[in-house]
Amino acid sequence: MGLGPKAADNKGVTIFQTLAVEQKSPFDIDRLADRFRHRNTGWSIPEAILCVLFSAAMADGSFNEEENMQIQGIARRSRALRSLSPQDLATANNAVNQRMSQNPNALQEACQTLPADMCLPYFAHCVDIILSDGELLKPETEFLHSLIPLLDLDEAHAKRVMEVLLLKAQY
Repeated sequence: MGLGPKAADNKGVTIFQTLAVEQKSPFDIDRLADRFRHRNTGWSIPEAILCVLFSAAMADGSFNEEENMQIQGIARRSRALRSLSPQDLATANNAVNQRMSQNPNALQEACQTLPADMCLPYFAHCVDIILSDGELLKPETEFLHSLIPLLDLDEAHAKRVMEVLLLKAQY
């Protein structure tokens, strides 16, 4: 004898079993796989994050104090970076700086490492970093536009993020 009332049209099947069979699952394996698309590029996720953020700061050819402070603030708030010990964060920082200086594809590899659900938020962080000095220079704009396909972002979503953060930076 099963638990719960019996379904009238399914002999020996409980109402719970009937519901389980009849309900369509919201589970989408392709969407889930994309969300966790971490590719084996040799980068850790914290290293990939730092590479993307440092690349944004260097988009205009210099790394200024406002950008540095912005990255430090992101590091304090980011779960992926905050979970590292200060020593591990320093090790990741050194590894990223070395890779960026030696590998012309470092940014592309770092972007491929990030899970899909991290890409738009870190794109927004890049916009914030770029705007932190109060200017949006042509090389910075070009960097942001080149970052959209590297992060595999929907262009409309990226554009909306830029619009909102440009408005935020004005006030």
